[in-house]
Amino acid sequence: MKQGKTVGKRWACAALLGAALLLLACGGTARQAAEAPTPEPTAVPVTESPTPAPTPAPTPVPTPTPVPTPTPVPTPLQVTIGAVGDIMIPSGIVSDTRTKDGGYDFHTLFAPFRELFGSVDLMCANLEAPLAGKEARYSTRDDPRPGQFRFNAPDSVLEPLKEYGVDLLSTGNNHCLDKGEPGLYRTIEKVREAGFYQTGTFLNAEDREIPCIADVNGIRVGFVAAMRTMNVEPKEFGIDEERAWTVIDRLVFYEGDPTEAVLNDIKRVRDGGAEFVIVFAHWDYEDDKPAAESTRRQAKILLEAGADCIVGSHPHRVKDAEWITAEREDGPYTGLVFYSLGNFTANNKFKCMVGLFVQFTLEKNFGTGTVTLVDTAVLPTLTIRRNIKSSPRFAVMPAYADPERITGLREPLSRAELRSLEKARAYALERLGVVEGVRLLDEP
Repeated sequence: MKQGKTVGKRWACAALLGAALLLLACGGTARQAAEAPTPEPTAVPVTESPTPAPTPAPTPVPTPTPVPTPTPVPTPLQVTIGAVGDIMIPSGIVSDTRTKDGGYDFHTLFAPFRELFGSVDLMCANLEAPLAGKEARYSTRDDPRPGQFRFNAPDSVLEPLKEYGVDLLSTGNNHCLDKGEPGLYRTIEKVREAGFYQTGTFLNAEDREIPCIADVNGIRVGFVAAMRTMNVEPKEFGIDEERAWTVIDRLVFYEGDPTEAVLNDIKRVRDGGAEFVIVFAHWDYEDDKPAAESTRRQAKILLEAGADCIVGSHPHRVKDAEWITAEREDGPYTGLVFYSLGNFTANNKFKCMVGLFVQFTLEKNFGTGTVTLVDTAVLPTLTIRRNIKSSPRFAVMPAYADPERITGLREPLSRAELRSLEKARAYALERLGVVEGVRLLDEP
């Protein structure tokens, strides 16, 4: 026990001694820290901040003015209009086209023109023969007045015309009353029933108020047809003048100025929306002279009234053509006038069997909305009574410089027929004369 206590005392003393030493050490350190001089603060050099340079104001960028995208203007539209002269159906052609079953077939007569009729967008002709029916007797030379004919064609004349591409028939000519008032009305009805545009004669006053306008692939073309003289005056059939000049479009009375009625017809098709107006004028004189001065004066008045182009017929010969400048409300206008295309089909002396096929090209400018005549081409024609064994013998042919281009023939052309075509070509072009802006259809 004694020894254990001694050991315990020793550990206690040692502990006390360690603690004292620890306190002593801590105390010395504290004094040293208290007695140590406080160091002078080190001066930190002050760097002056540079005065910031002013930030330049951004240069304003102008907002570009938006440029509108131009509306594309469509390419100008072009259409072609074809025309030939008088389709005469005299007794010689009627008898030639008769078939074994008692009918009448006109396909051979028009077959060589099938391609040309179909080559234009709208084909026009003047039907110078009533369609009064068989009961009224077909074409004869039974008029008591010297040199006068009374025409009347079988309805079947319309079949090849429609089949081959004719679209419009004018009936405004001096033969429209050859078979009286019933024949005049029946002609109108039959032509329209067959699907043609028709003008020049009318059923009544209301019918006349309807303008003849054809929409030709987007161009509206108006047509007026009128005549200068009558083979048979209306009073001979008991038709009073007021009714007569309502159902018949009278162009002029002999050498006078165009009637107010025909000028109103031109205005009517204009007001009806026609963009180009063609007048078929059955006028002038049956002679070998150029167009009369009275006819030229009438042409200018028609152009002033709004006609854009005039296609003449009636003289049974090809006549000259010219451009005429006329004054209109909106300024001067220059229009082309063909005084006569001659006969398309006929049975007569040579110069009366020669004619012209004319092709007009119209162009519509969508920027201005105007329609203008931009090209005109002609081709002479000839009706030939062929020297072949069987009927039908009559055929109207295009007088190409190269006759190999003629189609639709039952038999090849003889040397004599080739010479006739060459002669007809030269004669027609001589009669027409050189007209600025008018070219030959079969030449470049």
